[in-house]
Amino acid sequence: MAVQMKSTVTEKQLKYLGVLSKRGQEVYGEGFSVRKLAQDLGYTWPLSREEASDVIDKTIHIIGEGGKTMNVTEKPEEVDQAPAQNLQLVVQIHTSQEKLQAVKIMLEAMDLDFVVLQEIG
Repeated sequence: MAVQMKSTVTEKQLKYLGVLSKRGQEVYGEGFSVRKLAQDLGYTWPLSREEASDVIDKTIHIIGEGGKTMNVTEKPEEVDQAPAQNLQLVVQIHTSQEKLQAVKIMLEAMDLDFVVLQEIG
């Protein structure tokens, strides 16, 4: 009977966790840490691919709460937010079809509106 080794986190997942950590710090302050969140969820570092995927999903949800801290052991608390500025920027991203889903996930995690255009010809 073969023993299946624990699959390790991918480089892309690590980079994305870093992006989420920075976004979390923007929303909740310097005390926010994806690694701390993973530990609160019972995961040990380094994560497996499945654990990293779970932590990414939960982090996106927590950041998406938009103004509420979400600790696994405590009730949500309101967080003071700075007044929103109505500044609108347009960013153009060129990517391959294979990377499109990852780009969409990242933009959604940052709560950004986007339009996908496909080049014809």
